[in-house]
Amino acid sequence: MDRLLAALPLGHRDWKRILACILAKHGREHGTRNKQVSNQTMYERPRFLYRFFDDLHTQTIYIRLDPRCLGNRHVAAMVAIWAKRGLGAGTIANYLSMLRVFATWIGKDPGIVRTAAAYLGEDSAQARRRQVADEDHSWIAAGVEHAEVREQIQEICPYVAIQTEFSRLFGLRPKEARCLRPHEAVTPRERVFPRDRDPDSHAKYYLHLDQGTKGGRPRDQPIETEEQWDLVRRAQALVRSGRHLGRPGYTLKQNTEHYYRVLKKVGITHEDRGVTAHGLRHEFAIETYEESAGVAAPVRGGSIADREVDRAARGTLSRLLGHARRQVTSAYLGSPRIVKTSDIGRNSSDDCQGNSGSREA
Repeated sequence: MDRLLAALPLGHRDWKRILACILAKHGREHGTRNKQVSNQTMYERPRFLYRFFDDLHTQTIYIRLDPRCLGNRHVAAMVAIWAKRGLGAGTIANYLSMLRVFATWIGKDPGIVRTAAAYLGEDSAQARRRQVADEDHSWIAAGVEHAEVREQIQEICPYVAIQTEFSRLFGLRPKEARCLRPHEAVTPRERVFPRDRDPDSHAKYYLHLDQGTKGGRPRDQPIETEEQWDLVRRAQALVRSGRHLGRPGYTLKQNTEHYYRVLKKVGITHEDRGVTAHGLRHEFAIETYEESAGVAAPVRGGSIADREVDRAARGTLSRLLGHARRQVTSAYLGSPRIVKTSDIGRNSSDDCQGNSGSREA
């Protein structure tokens, strides 16, 4: 690839060929670690970069830019276009992150790609990626009963229906549910990762997740309730050993498109009913926290939680959801409001009205 790139001098007009060579050389590399990225990242990178340079060439003044000459002014031009299109803060932040990695591939300082705030201004809503939920994004909060919708989905596709159940009862991401192999996933407690072995759980078996996880990070989740066991057994009856829960004979991409197409048919979109597929994961997260902490989650009006109880509940939830940081749970639960255990009884009547006895933490 180095020889091919060397044969194409800087400023060469065949930018697609240049980009193809760069991706062939670096496309599998992790941005900061000495390892390969997931298949999903390898799929998303070229899609984004080809679209980025195509838009740069057709919608800005930089009509002949060689990808190897990417600079801050080029990124600024595209950020302005993204802002006009109404892209969200999270999307813009992800795009900029991919461009920083690309900058290292072409031998440049990733700092040439600045933050969204540097391009759009500190006060821009599109520059502020919100990491704390300020409302309940679960289905039930929008008046959508999963059991009712599941029956509608079942009539269209039993595979999609059971995938949504794993999101609801185990908090799996849709991709994790699609990739789950239910026969092989059931693992005895003594074989699970020590970090995932919950000392407070009496579960003898866990659900092992190693396909479709974020960042390729495997994890084990306890199978604790009869409802969860019933789901696992029905999943095993639906597919034969060695098969995942996606439709047989279809690729991951096809099953992903099919999943969202089916949900759209039954009205599970933000536009139709104010919820998305991810809302089932929110529902699992909120209910798991409330059961563990013994209080309502902040996004459901909860205002009191002992600091240690809150930390323990969020730590457990973070592990179940496959996140490495406890702070990520705020994206599901909202910011905790903490009081000392000794103050709960004294201030309980006031705290129910949110007037005293608590503080942000």
